[in-house]
Amino acid sequence: MEKVIDSVKREIFVKASPEKVWNALTVPEERNRWETRNCELDIRVGGTVSLDYGWGVSYVCAVVEIEENRKLVLKGEDEGLTTWTITPQDGGSVVAIEYTGIWSGDFEMMQADNMAFGTYQFMRNLKSVYEGKDDLRSRFWRSWIGVLHRTNPSGIPGVKVVKVQPNTPADGLINDGDIITNVNGIQTDSYDELEIIVSETEPDKPITLTVMRDGQQLEVELMTVPYGQTVQ
Repeated sequence: MEKVIDSVKREIFVKASPEKVWNALTVPEERNRWETRNCELDIRVGGTVSLDYGWGVSYVCAVVEIEENRKLVLKGEDEGLTTWTITPQDGGSVVAIEYTGIWSGDFEMMQADNMAFGTYQFMRNLKSVYEGKDDLRSRFWRSWIGVLHRTNPSGIPGVKVVKVQPNTPADGLINDGDIITNVNGIQTDSYDELEIIVSETEPDKPITLTVMRDGQQLEVELMTVPYGQTVQ
């Protein structure tokens, strides 16, 4: 039996001081630059943080721990913790996030991967914005193919298909349990790697998946559709 996990983590290096990264997390105008569309931040123990990301996604939580310029811990309505940490390194900062919870089995592991990936997208944008580059948000969640997946647990590089949504491009072409190892010839060893390629592709564009199924390697071609939509 695959073990239960109780946390998922992501981290990224940003060429910005811990003080600047702390402001990016705790000052509403700064947070809106890279993550939220609107937010309310009462940064004190017991204060409320309300985040509106756009795309119909929002999150409300309470501040439970603060170490200025180093650590911010939030608790959601489900009692799960979100812990941001900032560590100085080589003229910049390693920014990390950890979610706590209980996840087991393919579907729950997919949910954990998906949650962490969503935040990692914004962490990529934090890096881009604070290093003087583009705001990446217009690239996010453009397309999908209808595959719910997780980082493969079996040791074979790739991602494991957990479920194929009906009436999507993958329906009838990809099976539950398939292992996707490449997209457009690019190796995909994790949830994040596959999702970045697919979700940032323009809609109505062809993509080619390399799939392992029952020990056989297959090439599958399909077209992306706007994120969340079905095939007409």
